[in-house]
Amino acid sequence: MVAEAHRRAAEGIERALTKLWPPSDPDEGRLVIEGAWNASFHWIAYACQTKHGQHQERQAHLGAVLRRLGEAQPADWWERQERVRQGGLYGAKTGAIPEQEALDLLAALKQWATT
Repeated sequence: MVAEAHRRAAEGIERALTKLWPPSDPDEGRLVIEGAWNASFHWIAYACQTKHGQHQERQAHLGAVLRRLGEAQPADWWERQERVRQGGLYGAKTGAIPEQEALDLLAALKQWATT
């Protein structure tokens, strides 16, 4: 994907998230967390391409990649987003607090990506 495709993907996921937040059903919480994670990944790819002329199409070791690019704060946000996702998607850590945290991390990554 090129940078603009990643931007469009992130924006599309964010539009979908507005339909799920706040969730009307507790089962939607996992989708909020997963959607925030996905949009975050696309914003990171967009930022890496526009700021550094490179990005990777997979999330493995993305925090380390960001750190090598000198982007320590976004790396921290991404790694926290990964932990929230693992707890919400694979564990039982859903609810308003982790869902809001996932959305807050998404907002921080989007802000970094677009400035």
